[in-house]
Amino acid sequence: MKDIVTADFSNFGYREIDLAQRLLYAYAHRRMTDRAVDWFGDGVQIMFNTHSGFVFLSDEDYNTLMFNNGLLDLFLYCPNCGNEGFAEEIYENPQCDECKDFAKNYMAD
Repeated sequence: MKDIVTADFSNFGYREIDLAQRLLYAYAHRRMTDRAVDWFGDGVQIMFNTHSGFVFLSDEDYNTLMFNNGLLDLFLYCPNCGNEGFAEEIYENPQCDECKDFAKNYMAD
C-alpha cells in the first residue's frame, strides 16, 4: 500500500518537485516568519501528502512549514479538535473552545 505521507521522491510528480524546490530555496535563504524560526527544529525533511497534494517541510517533532503570504510559516492543528491552518486562521475560525488559546501561543505579539 502506498503511504499517504512520503519523503520518497519517486512518488513526487513534476508539480510536487517544483514545490519542493521552492520550499528548499526559501528554507535555505531563511524566508520564514519569526514564529517559524523560533519553533522549527532539526531533522528537516521534504514531505508530500499524496491525498491533499500538499508538499511541506517537517522537522523531527513533526512541526510543519508551508508557504503563507510568501514566507514559510508553521501549519498547525489544534490538539483538541484537529482544526488545521496557520495561527491566524485557527484563531479567526475556531472549531472548539481551545482553538483560540492554542493559536494565540503561536501568534506574534
